[in-house]
Amino acid sequence: MAASISSESTQLERVPKTKEVASSNQSTNTGKIEVTLPIEGQDVDASEKFEFDSADVEQQGKKGSDVAISPRAAILLFIGLAMATFLASSGGTIIATALPKIASDFKAQSQMSWVATAYLLTYSKFSDIFGRKIMIMFAIITFMIGSAGAGGATTMTMLIAFRAIQGLGGSGLLSIVLIIISDIFPLDQRPKYQSIIWSVFGISSVIGPLLGGVFVQQTTWRWCFLINLPLGIITIASVLLFLRLPFQRQQLKEQLARIDYLGTFLVIVAVICLLLPITWGGTTYAWDSPVIIVLFCVAVILIGCLMWAESKAVEAIIPPRLFRNVTVSLLFGVNFLTGMSFLGVIFYSPIYFQVVQGVGATASGLHLMPMVLGLVISSIGSGAVLSKVGDYRYFIWMGTAMVAIGVGLCMLLDADSNMGEQIGYLLIVGFGIGFILQTCMLAAQAAVDKKDMAVVTALCGFMNSIGGGIGIAMCSALFNNHLSDNFKKLPLEVLVVLDQFDVDKSITAVQLLPAEVKVVVVEAYFDTFQFIFKCILPIACATFVLSLLIRKLRILDPSEVIMAAG
Repeated sequence: MAASISSESTQLERVPKTKEVASSNQSTNTGKIEVTLPIEGQDVDASEKFEFDSADVEQQGKKGSDVAISPRAAILLFIGLAMATFLASSGGTIIATALPKIASDFKAQSQMSWVATAYLLTYSKFSDIFGRKIMIMFAIITFMIGSAGAGGATTMTMLIAFRAIQGLGGSGLLSIVLIIISDIFPLDQRPKYQSIIWSVFGISSVIGPLLGGVFVQQTTWRWCFLINLPLGIITIASVLLFLRLPFQRQQLKEQLARIDYLGTFLVIVAVICLLLPITWGGTTYAWDSPVIIVLFCVAVILIGCLMWAESKAVEAIIPPRLFRNVTVSLLFGVNFLTGMSFLGVIFYSPIYFQVVQGVGATASGLHLMPMVLGLVISSIGSGAVLSKVGDYRYFIWMGTAMVAIGVGLCMLLDADSNMGEQIGYLLIVGFGIGFILQTCMLAAQAAVDKKDMAVVTALCGFMNSIGGGIGIAMCSALFNNHLSDNFKKLPLEVLVVLDQFDVDKSITAVQLLPAEVKVVVVEAYFDTFQFIFKCILPIACATFVLSLLIRKLRILDPSEVIMAAG
């Protein structure tokens, strides 16, 4: 039987190769087709081998998908992939409403930002090297190990360490999920399923704090992590039972040789050296202390080393050539700054509602639901009319402008703000974020060649995550410094009461203070929250200004959109 492989839809399109197949042998006994492809840039004898089921290849030509899979199996696998996306996304934000309780239990308010930033420190892209199934299984199992350890943590240091392990598994899950979707669904169905995944990602990012609030009030904050175990098992089962993809035969030694070890190491260390002084500055150490200055200098040096190392790497995780594209650099900047402002709002709004408004953890999560509503409406709406409008920039401009307006309005929130103000301000922020996330990624894909669509997609998410980590660390430092200054202005008799209740170590203790003292302390807190939003506002405005510099981009056709999954 002659093996006919569609160049438009098959997985082989994403593997470096020459246009012609060097050899093709079919085993009549096994029904397998072995395809040997020359590797681009190497000798003719160098090749890569793939194995397919002959019936699958014949069927894929009819369906336009990379592998043959029954509709029922595809849907069940998709449910598992959606669950993986939910875990990765909500895992980063579910502790937003639980942070006050966690910090209070461990008496470590100054360290609570690390519970959030530790999850955002890691980044990896190995699915092209080791295969989809192996990498998604590794990611989920690692995520579950980190979740189990964080759920059983007895100290803040232990919790932060396991959050980093959890982040190692969670990082990159979305990219792997999108890759698999492009492999298993026909061309005409891929945009629909990818849109669902992006919706799950956005909704779970905001709904995570609501779940965290429910766990804190009804059971314990530890369920913010332990809930991932049964959900992870469902994902693993669906992957094991239904994920059948073509595989690349390659020796482990060759696979390991393709990893950009130096680049990965420099990225992680550089981010840590940047986050540490931002978090410690003004609290643990003075801003002009040698420790802070040295860490900032080391971070700059490491970033320089990273740029040099990536220019020499064979398969760089951050290819420098992308940054020479002005439009791509601008879109990376928009993603980075959006992450800073978005996660700053996500993490500090629930704390505002709990401390200043005096609501419970669950209610503070419910207060974020307007952001979910705005995000869903704008995300679906922009996707529906994008092809008709014909220009990505309109949605990016609209989104960045609405985030800036929403953050500016959040500066007006105080102890007397009514429900209408709270809902309206967060609704505007949600609308803005919904316009930005997916549209920004599509614009970045439109600005590069097909060969770079995969890596530019991954880097868009990476920039957003790193921006979020730095944003949370920055807000934490500003919060602790400003609150400390406000406390120093309080009368001595008030400070004595605060010491008795350990308010400097436990946010939840504010609600236990005597009424006359509580009023003064809450005023100090909402003044600090207003200060935080004042600091986020310039970042949101800079995002809007940056978006205005993006040039007009063509709308991708469906055959190009599928390449985004890498």
